[in-house]
Amino acid sequence: MDYQIQSVTTDDKLRVLNFLKKFFFRDEPLNQSIGLLADREDFTCRDLENYSLTSLEDDLNLMAVLPNGTLIGVVLNGKMVPPKEEEPQFISRCQNPKFKKILQLLDYVDRKVNCDENFRGLDVLEIKIISVDSKWRGKGVAKALIEKTLEIAKERNFHMARADCSSCFSGKLCTGMGFERIYELNYADYVDNDGNPIFSPALPHTKIVSYVKRL
Repeated sequence: MDYQIQSVTTDDKLRVLNFLKKFFFRDEPLNQSIGLLADREDFTCRDLENYSLTSLEDDLNLMAVLPNGTLIGVVLNGKMVPPKEEEPQFISRCQNPKFKKILQLLDYVDRKVNCDENFRGLDVLEIKIISVDSKWRGKGVAKALIEKTLEIAKERNFHMARADCSSCFSGKLCTGMGFERIYELNYADYVDNDGNPIFSPALPHTKIVSYVKRL
């Protein structure tokens, strides 16, 4: 392996953020579909930055680093918190109307997945964001990051890992690693008040799917 998997520390905050701005912010299917960054030359959104970096507080995040120090992959994880009845603060405080739509979709999925109290009494690690340098995709970096994530989750006595995949590529990764599909929502079925789809990502991204894996 030409790289090492390392823990992300608070000192890596700017480094990780710059990586996400270059690869995840630009390439994520929902961001592309809604034109979140279409008019932003620097490919950023403050609300998206804040949302992405909240996971750093949980000390469960990993990065893949080359011997020369170049960052080639990141996975941001956190401990899952069941949704509350009221609208989450991260939605109500969001100033960007486009990104708010993405947050509302994620909250909708979260509520559907939790509707039967599937996780009552369980500690669940949530895989929130995974991103790989475009030059290193298809070379096992994402898989290595998830494998190390699951290893850490077991060490810390989590009962289960969960991932909500808006991209079919991350979904295929989870399927290949033995995750179980527990919920899916076709983007064509998630509509506004006029019956029009809110998101229409480019093929092959047609749905958001929730996966879990018992540890």
